Amino acid sequence: MKNLLAIMISILLICSCTACSYSNSAASDEVEVDLPSKIDLRNYDGKNYVTPVKGQSHGDCWSFSLAGSAETAYLFANDMGVDSGETNRNVNFSEKYIAWYMYHGITEDDVVKGKVKSSQAGEGFDPKEAEKSNPNAVFEIGGEFVHYANLFGSGFGPIDEETSVNGEKPYVYQPTSGSSWALPLNSTYRSVPQTAFLRNSLVLPSPAKIDSNGKYSFDPNSLKAIKSELYKGHGVSLAISVSHSGFIQDNMAVYCCENKTADHAVVAVGYDDDYPRENFVERDKNGNIFKGELPPENGAFIIKNSWGVIDSENDGYFYLSYYDHSIYSVMSYEFDNNKNVKHADINYDQYDLMMTGWYGNSDYKDETKTANVFEAEDHENLFQISYITGLPDTEVNYEIYKDVDDIPSSGTLLESGAVRHNFAGYHKIDLNGEYQLKEGDRYSVVLTMKRTADDNSVVYTEVFPYSTEFSGGLSVKGVINKGESYFYKDGKWTDMSEIKDSLIERAHRQLVDKLGSKKTFTPISLDSKDTFTVDNYPIKAILATASYS
Repeated sequence: MKNLLAIMISILLICSCTACSYSNSAASDEVEVDLPSKIDLRNYDGKNYVTPVKGQSHGDCWSFSLAGSAETAYLFANDMGVDSGETNRNVNFSEKYIAWYMYHGITEDDVVKGKVKSSQAGEGFDPKEAEKSNPNAVFEIGGEFVHYANLFGSGFGPIDEETSVNGEKPYVYQPTSGSSWALPLNSTYRSVPQTAFLRNSLVLPSPAKIDSNGKYSFDPNSLKAIKSELYKGHGVSLAISVSHSGFIQDNMAVYCCENKTADHAVVAVGYDDDYPRENFVERDKNGNIFKGELPPENGAFIIKNSWGVIDSENDGYFYLSYYDHSIYSVMSYEFDNNKNVKHADINYDQYDLMMTGWYGNSDYKDETKTANVFEAEDHENLFQISYITGLPDTEVNYEIYKDVDDIPSSGTLLESGAVRHNFAGYHKIDLNGEYQLKEGDRYSVVLTMKRTADDNSVVYTEVFPYSTEFSGGLSVKGVINKGESYFYKDGKWTDMSEIKDSLIERAHRQLVDKLGSKKTFTPISLDSKDTFTVDNYPIKAILATASYS
């Protein structure tokens, strides 16, 4: 198609997504496997686990990347593939739901028993200033899908577009011109039952390592990690730059060998170790390269895009060289098999509803712990917990206490255990037992996170969510109340509400150190800590309603 590059550039101008940036010995969440030279989830053992290519009409490529990866992971987990060559329409997660509720914080009308506590009203993003000039502003803001899977982990989606509310289908992503895409800000629409249940979302290393001097190097361990997740049928989101000259239209092949900031989010649905590196260049009749540059080796990811089916030859897919310099913000998703879910009607005790894309990490030589204390809102059975790790190779020791007072580790110990996570991200674990709680019972989830530092010493890690205002009218607020989250250090527990200012200072410093002078596609201000906010520790309890007295 002669106009393909022009179409790509025109869509890029509206695609404002950023990629900035989760008792016994610990069991690991990673198993080594021998990887084949090629995986294509459109034809995995004769089955297609990839939904049709969609077309974004706003700057929300990140929500398409998140939804597309989640669809593939969900279909694979639930054995919902169709014969290869057939179209898989067994699920269609709503990008509209994701983008709208990601950027609209919790209101009083969102409060609902078993998911959103009244104490958290006002938490999250507030786009009202941006919406004064554009009612659809949240679909143009762009976003970071790294850790945004916390939306799913909090019980908000993913939601199939066919989901009906009050006789309507409000979550359909239907490109229109000039009309408002607003969804109601209340529990009826935000807290509609989930179609799928997130198990893990892992922050994978990028194969493109860029040092502080802007020098590129290739990370083979990252490539192995991404390929391993695809082998397991886990959808993989990643961000890349498309605003460069390394696009070879005839082969639908992309290789950026420049120092470019990622500006578009896509879905990897496979890989091919033998994809010829020659396809990333164009040559004249004398064999001289006149466009593009040869990657150092063969190999490419198979990429599903969100710009529609532009022509029948590529069907909305392209190949991305393993050695692309702009690959960034890589994340995989894993969902439960719904047939094996113990309880479909579940409740969440949680305080971290800011839906940020950033998590601060503070290391300590001496033992530290983080904890959330909850009060059961009904007669419930506690059967799972979830949390976020901010760094790879982290061991998490957990303890569950019942009948606690103002000390999270008081009361009766119900269960303890340990899990090692090779990658940062969102993790949900099944408890060994189900623990009965009556309405009003106070209980706690206590975590000790530790890892090996660069000097081979063991350090303890504190993980906390933070965010800052986005220019263009997107403000953000974290709500931390007394008696919710606690931090343990030097042998004593401190209420998180008492150290909020210290956390904000650390968050500001960490983001300045992380980004430096690097530009982000979604403009943010790092000049002052006054625009920063922090949220409760990302620790959740997952419960099922019980009928005992």
